Amino acid sequence: MKLNFVCDCGNQVAFFGTGMNDDQEREIMEPEDDDRLQVMVLDSGLVLTCRFCKQGYRLPNQSSDFAY
Repeated sequence: MKLNFVCDCGNQVAFFGTGMNDDQEREIMEPEDDDRLQVMVLDSGLVLTCRFCKQGYRLPNQSSDFAY
């Protein structure tokens, strides 16, 4: 497991590395169960939506006023 998503409702989804890399040598990850979590890539960032309670979580695109 590389990353774990936990919703406020208790839904949990683990992301695993696929062993494949993109053009910039970043490892590609996939959710263990895509029936539990919807992942959308938007211009404004990444949106994760719990498929149980429908709560959404947004990770904004990195910009000069937002640092990780």
